[in-house]
Amino acid sequence: MSTTLVLDVGKTNVKLLVMTRTGEILDEARRDNASVDQPPYLHIDVDGIWQWMLETMARFASSHDIDAIVPTTHGSTAALVAGQELLLPIPDYEAQIPDAIENAFGAVSPPFSETYSPDLPAGLNLGRQLFWLQNAHTNEFSRAEWALTYPQYWSWLLSGVAASETTSLGCHSHLWNPLQDRFSSLVESQGWARLFPPKRAAFDALGPVTADVRKVTGLSTECQVFCGIHDGNAAFSLYLRGHDRPFSLLSTGTWVVTMSPRLPLEKLDARRDTLAIVDINGDPLPVGRFMGGREFEILTENADSKDFTKADLSSVIEKRSFLFPSYAPAGPFMGREGSSVGPEPETSGEIVARATLYLALMTVTSMRMLGMDGDLMIDGGFVKNTLYCRLLATLGDCEQYFVNHQTEGTAVGAGMLTCWNDADIVWPLDPQSVEPLKLPGLAEYAAEWRQQVDPSR
Repeated sequence: MSTTLVLDVGKTNVKLLVMTRTGEILDEARRDNASVDQPPYLHIDVDGIWQWMLETMARFASSHDIDAIVPTTHGSTAALVAGQELLLPIPDYEAQIPDAIENAFGAVSPPFSETYSPDLPAGLNLGRQLFWLQNAHTNEFSRAEWALTYPQYWSWLLSGVAASETTSLGCHSHLWNPLQDRFSSLVESQGWARLFPPKRAAFDALGPVTADVRKVTGLSTECQVFCGIHDGNAAFSLYLRGHDRPFSLLSTGTWVVTMSPRLPLEKLDARRDTLAIVDINGDPLPVGRFMGGREFEILTENADSKDFTKADLSSVIEKRSFLFPSYAPAGPFMGREGSSVGPEPETSGEIVARATLYLALMTVTSMRMLGMDGDLMIDGGFVKNTLYCRLLATLGDCEQYFVNHQTEGTAVGAGMLTCWNDADIVWPLDPQSVEPLKLPGLAEYAAEWRQQVDPSR
């Protein structure tokens, strides 16, 4: 049976998954994704990822007939290459950019009305990263033949074919004008257009794996490498093809991303970290986001386990124990420092319950800012937190609430790109409905939280 190998590079973990053409996962492996905090700046351990990937591919190739590879990765990341050489370490988007560079970039960055990219902290705007490298590492930058967005860096390593793709170019980067489907004025003013390879669709096959990769892994000469896609769009694409009613998507993980395809772009607010990315069809896709997974880790680091009950939620609500934003950069309350009010939790369960309430209230804030409607599809790691999903069904404004218990929605969405133009394929979606949570005092608790953090809403 022919299978697809998906390389899923998230901010926290890297995964390789073998899946069928109908989305069934047959095999998987994962590793932590820790960046390297050494000069010249905080950067991604691409050498470690690549060696692990080759070893894992060799193991998978011995037991599966892999004839396609699709990469999907987080955004805000690119590689400068020449020939076979990576010219500079790939910056981690949390690397701090010098103030002088930040100030200089402010003079050349495009307006929000052009790119629908807000100015974000650190390297979360890919255009700012490139501007930094251009000015701080002039020699290496001047030698670059290509600037490869992150999924396409991996497809280039695997196939030797350089490509650009709009879901990564248009991901809060300041590099793309989504309404005109072309590069932004920043790319033109900086002379960067030459750095970006020809644009290909995420579902395009670029070519077979290279001879060097075949030699190390044992993959077949028939194994095709696909262009690849930004991870948030991989998840969205799964529902775009597979759900036949109007929907909004909540993709959860390190980032909690709300996607509202019917929101008029003029309602986006750059100050609240709402923006437009670009979907697989090249259309602007309004989104909001915050680092919910990162915040949850911080807020529960002293808990003995992540287990908690409805009784723990009730206890936190009754005590009026609150968490207020924010505990990570970006999001609807950028610039605020996280704080707590009220009695501190007394048990591990209460610690996790309070963090879950905070996560749910932050999510609903993002949903309301984006006017999310239709069916809410909840995808990603937090579908395992059943009470979080039920809190959303209680506090949110969508018509129906569903979870995809296939927790690898991003990877499955990416893997299905090999079948994107095959109308005969049954799309692998089986969403399960979510019941609201009847909890005394919850509505009053939520109203008090909103009054404290967001009285205008």
